[in-house]
Amino acid sequence: MGLFESIVLGLVQGLTEFLPVSSSGHLVLARDLLGLEVAESPAFEVVVHLGTLASILLVMRPAVMEVVAALPLLLKRKTWPISFVKNQGFRHLLLLIPATIPTVLVGLLLKDQIDEAFGSARLAAAMLLVTGCVLLATKGRNASAISRDVGLKTALIMGIAQAIAIIPGISRSGSTIATGTLVGCGREQAGTFSFLMAIPAVLGAAILHSRNIADSSVPAMSLCAGFLTAFGVGSLSLTILLKMVKSGKLWLFAPYVFVVGLVYLISTFIS
Repeated sequence: MGLFESIVLGLVQGLTEFLPVSSSGHLVLARDLLGLEVAESPAFEVVVHLGTLASILLVMRPAVMEVVAALPLLLKRKTWPISFVKNQGFRHLLLLIPATIPTVLVGLLLKDQIDEAFGSARLAAAMLLVTGCVLLATKGRNASAISRDVGLKTALIMGIAQAIAIIPGISRSGSTIATGTLVGCGREQAGTFSFLMAIPAVLGAAILHSRNIADSSVPAMSLCAGFLTAFGVGSLSLTILLKMVKSGKLWLFAPYVFVVGLVYLISTFIS
C-alpha cells in the first residue's frame, strides 16, 4: 500500500466513520476499487480506526471527561443508585457495560465469519441498502423525547445494533443513533451515547488485531498518513454529524447510501 492509497483510505474512513454511511462498507468498496488484497490491509484498518477514535476524544471531550471523572465513584458502591440518577457521567459509565457486551460476544465468537465478510464487496454494497432503510425510519420522528436520556433498555438495544453493525455496510453510528431514537431516547442524548459506545468498541478491536500492526507489510509512513488523515477528517465529520443529529436530519444520508450500494451492485453484475 502506497502513500496515495493510504491517504485516500484515511479520507474515506474519516468521512464515513461518523457520518451514517458505514465506514467499513466504504473501506471494503474503496479497497476493491483500488485493487488491494484483503490480507494487505487489516493493520491499516486498525490504525485508521484509532485515528477516528482520537477524533471522538477530541470532539466529545466534555462527555468523555464526565465519564472519566465518574470513575472514582465505582469505589463507592453504596452510592451507586444515587449517582446513577444524579450523575450523567456515572450513568453513562455503567450503561457502557451492557451496551458493549453484544459487540464483544459477536467479535469473539464470529471472528472468522467477520473476517470473511470483509472480503465481500458485494455484501458491503447490499448492506448499504439496509443502512439506507434504517436511516429513512428516523424521518419525521417526533422531537418530544428530546430531553430523555439513555436508560438500560435503550443501552442494550443500541448495543445490539452496534454488534450488528460489525457487518461491513451497516453504519455503526446510523444504526445505534436510529435505534436509540426509535425506542424513545432524545436525539442528542442518543448521539452522545452512540459515540461513547464507539470508544470501547474501537479499543477492543484494536487490541484484538494489535499483532497485525507489528506483522504488517504496510510502510510506517503509510500507516501514519492514514492515521492523521482519518483523525483530521474524522474530527470535521463528527462535528457536522452531531449538528445534524440534533436537528433530526439523519435520514438525509439515506439517498446517498442507496445510490452507492445500488451503483456498485449493478456495476458488478454488468461487468
